[in-house]
Amino acid sequence: MDEILKAVMIMGGLTFCFSLLLAVANRLLHVEGDPRVEGLQELLPGANCGACGEAGCQVFAESLATGEHQASDCSVASA
Repeated sequence: MDEILKAVMIMGGLTFCFSLLLAVANRLLHVEGDPRVEGLQELLPGANCGACGEAGCQVFAESLATGEHQASDCSVASA
């Protein structure tokens, strides 16, 4: 019984250490996204159909922000 308790405590300690490490890394290495992309993505339908030629609405919003595509390239979105 002591061996099982010791193993559980070790795994719990490792879990705590790794989660703390991930939280610190997330705080230090966080990269802010372009707010224009977030606004454009909210306007898109979110169907991720690929009819525009991109992999999904997120990638299409990024290409809209850079000027690679026009808004009319999305055949799913309404006017």
